Amino acid sequence: MKKQQVSTYIIYMPLLCLFILAGLAGASVLTGCSSAGSDPSVKVGRLDHVFRDGWPLADGFIAPAEALFKVSGYGSLNDSTYTAYMSNPSVRIHETAVDSLWENTDRLESQLGTVKAHYARLFHDKSFPSVYAVISPFRQSVFTVDTFLYVGLNHYLGENYPPYGYFPDYLRVRKIPARVIPDIVETLLHRDFPYAPEGDYPTVLSRILYEGVLVEAVMQIGGVSEQTALGYDDRQMEWLNKNEHKLWGEIVGRKYLFSSDRQLASSLISPAPFTSVVGPEVPGMAGRFIGHRIIASLLDNRAVALSELLSPSFYESLTALAESKYK
Repeated sequence: MKKQQVSTYIIYMPLLCLFILAGLAGASVLTGCSSAGSDPSVKVGRLDHVFRDGWPLADGFIAPAEALFKVSGYGSLNDSTYTAYMSNPSVRIHETAVDSLWENTDRLESQLGTVKAHYARLFHDKSFPSVYAVISPFRQSVFTVDTFLYVGLNHYLGENYPPYGYFPDYLRVRKIPARVIPDIVETLLHRDFPYAPEGDYPTVLSRILYEGVLVEAVMQIGGVSEQTALGYDDRQMEWLNKNEHKLWGEIVGRKYLFSSDRQLASSLISPAPFTSVVGPEVPGMAGRFIGHRIIASLLDNRAVALSELLSPSFYESLTALAESKYK
């Protein structure tokens, strides 16, 4: 079986940052694209800073602030709703930490330039949004509204950041700076290529194929490894590599692939401490791992455009699995 060793979205939300910085000092803030710096950077508007400068907001930030308020439930942007937003404890508690770890976004902007170039090359008809940093009181860490993409930097302060203490381990370990680029890319893919089965009873196979394509797209566009795109630590990735054949056999043997049980599909691809429908020793989201290995096998055998793979005509095809030659 051939394996590729290459590379909210959502993440769930709910100072003292010196120890955070120390814990991250030995690692780069973001997993870099191999061609970082060769493409024009993408400016990240610091809406989090502008909000703190007081009302009225600075020129150029009104439109993204209005769009943010429209989707957040605060209503129209005005003096009173601005005050309500800035009084939210979920915003204020993270300010010092965000300022310390994300003092500037130069590296992020450089990598976004590469992401934008890859996205334009692969998907000519898709637009790239304007990007704004916020301190998000919402569950989503990265989300789009209209032509804007918002990155909640407070969701990426390191797994040992004290306010994350109530998160379960499997979520907390994903709240690290290295997740920003994969999460941004996946958010764009969900925006432009949502899972859209044409029938009323989509199969589990169609969903894991779609998820596998997302992983491959994050790898190609974000310039990250398979492990980073999937979000596994070394121990989890080692287990999956060693047990891939057994895991595939369990999924096939239990007749999961052609089930139309959406809860089953969700159990195979959603963040969790383990993939309960297979076994307590299996890392969470194992369906995404298998889905990507199927896509990797397909691409080992023939070239297929990502835009084609992200279409229901591919992931709902009755021949997609056979054509991949995965076994």
